Amino acid sequence: MKKFLFRYESVLKMRLDKEDQIKNEMAKIISKRQIKVDELEKLNSNAILYDQHIEKLLSEGNASSEMYLFNQGKSYYKKQRDRLIKEIANLDHQIVLTQAMLVEAMKERKIMEKLKETAMNEFIESINDADAKLIEEVVNFSNNKKNGD
Repeated sequence: MKKFLFRYESVLKMRLDKEDQIKNEMAKIISKRQIKVDELEKLNSNAILYDQHIEKLLSEGNASSEMYLFNQGKSYYKKQRDRLIKEIANLDHQIVLTQAMLVEAMKERKIMEKLKETAMNEFIESINDADAKLIEEVVNFSNNKKNGD
C-alpha cells in the first residue's frame, strides 16, 4: 500500500521552525521585561527608604548642610526610574512587534497545514477509489466466470 507523502513537508517544517524561533525570541523579550520591572520595583522601594532616611536626618537637625547631596541622591533615583520606564516601554513595543510576527508565522503554518490536510484527503479518496475499482473488477470477473464468459 502506498504511503502518504506531502510534497511540501520541508516547507511546513521550515515554517514550524520559524514559528518556534519567534516564540523563543518573544519569551526572551518578556523575560527581559520582567527583569526590568523587578529592577524598577526594587529601585522604587530603595527610593522610599532613602526618602525616609533623609526625613529622619532632617528631623534630627544634623543634615541641613547636606541638602545638595540629598538632592543628588533623589535626582539619581529619578533618572534611574525614568531610564527603566523607557526601557520597559521599548520592550513592550518589541513584544507587540514580535506578536505581530508570530501571528504572521502562525498564518503561514496554518496555510501549509491546510494544504497538507487537503492533499491527505485527496490521497485517501484516491485510495478509496482504487479499492472500489478493484472490488468492482473482482465482482465483474466473478459474475462473468459464473455466466460462462
